[in-house]
Amino acid sequence: MYIFIIEIFERGDKVDKLLITAIEALVRNTSDIFFIKDEKLIYRAASMPFVRMAGKETLEEIVGFTDTEIFEDKRLAARYIADDCRLFNGGKDLIDYVEPITDDNGNARYGSTSKYILRDENGKTIGVLGITKDITKEYLAKQRYQQEFGYLFELPADTYAVCYIDVDDWRIITQRRQNIHDGTIQECQTVEEMVEYALESIVDVDSDAAAFYRNFTAERLYEIYSSGRRAVSFKYQRKISDGSSRWIRSKADFLADIDSGHLCVMLSAKDIDKTECEQQKLAEAAKLDLMTMLLNHESSMESIKSVLEHESGSQHALFMIDIDNFKALNDTLGHKAGDEFLIALSKELKKNFRESDILGRIGGDEFFVLMRNVTEQKRVRQKADEILETIQSVASKYLQVDLSGSVGISMYPKNGTTLDELYSKSDEALYEAKRTGKNKYIISEA
Repeated sequence: MYIFIIEIFERGDKVDKLLITAIEALVRNTSDIFFIKDEKLIYRAASMPFVRMAGKETLEEIVGFTDTEIFEDKRLAARYIADDCRLFNGGKDLIDYVEPITDDNGNARYGSTSKYILRDENGKTIGVLGITKDITKEYLAKQRYQQEFGYLFELPADTYAVCYIDVDDWRIITQRRQNIHDGTIQECQTVEEMVEYALESIVDVDSDAAAFYRNFTAERLYEIYSSGRRAVSFKYQRKISDGSSRWIRSKADFLADIDSGHLCVMLSAKDIDKTECEQQKLAEAAKLDLMTMLLNHESSMESIKSVLEHESGSQHALFMIDIDNFKALNDTLGHKAGDEFLIALSKELKKNFRESDILGRIGGDEFFVLMRNVTEQKRVRQKADEILETIQSVASKYLQVDLSGSVGISMYPKNGTTLDELYSKSDEALYEAKRTGKNKYIISEA
């Protein structure tokens, strides 16, 4: 039960008991910020929400005092007093103006305040009644709504299009678009047309964007909104009007229309192609051996594991390649010559294999190649001969050293179904090739 005190202005006549009862009930039960001041701007009554907003605990700390005495923030007190003086001087009530307030914990909120001039039966001003309703949620929603509409009518330079959709009426209310790099996103007249065009334009059918548009229904949008999410964002490659494919970041902002109350969605499409391509280049570079520009050890292993996992129904060949007498090259001609040899060899090896095959440098003068989808072992032997010939060709520029190559080969799934098993069998075959004379290949028979 709130503890409260009501002081009725001294008017020299009998106080209306019904009025007192009504004011007491209002002060006791209202959740609004409520106060009464007399003509000298001294507080005579207040609700407990006002007491807490003022940073006090009891009504006794409010009644009988002025704003200057109550509020530690003198600028805030001065503003409140100025509002009251403007009210008295203008002779008109101030209705529903928005101002910053604080909640019980001192957090910033927004209130809609109305101040009414209190007059006696002769029209003489005897005080002011103030009521503030907490409208933080509505205020922030309106601010966001206005901000989003500003985005709609003032498209940023990097945004292809914005489309505003009424979910309840299931129609496009308005849309804007512009060309970027000579291309844009097609204008559509219906939601169904927009969804169909989006799905046709998305490059990766398994992307989050494709999943979003495949489930673009009023029920699904309400489900997202009801979960508390106010925005959904995703990036994807999309074909635009000039025929090119570019990276785009789309965002769906959920808004409650301030006029109709309907749920609405603001869809925007922003061009991020340059940034995304640069990031992908950096990501790809991190997978490479910086000297040879082949896959590095870790990336080679991960890529091969992925193939074995997702293409288990095919036959693959794992080549382990090692350069014979490579140490002698470094010792005789220096490490620079050794690096030049490895770089030249890497370029030639890439020519020997398909882009779908996995070629990597796993350390020093050792290389890994996974030859995918091998239909017959004859083709594996041909490829092994090509590798040895390529090594001999590159080595011919370094006649001071007797360079050659040894190759160990294991077959999936014959020699193993995991990378560890295949690695072990290829390593054994490579060791055998070196032990029995080098400059040869051996296919594991185990």
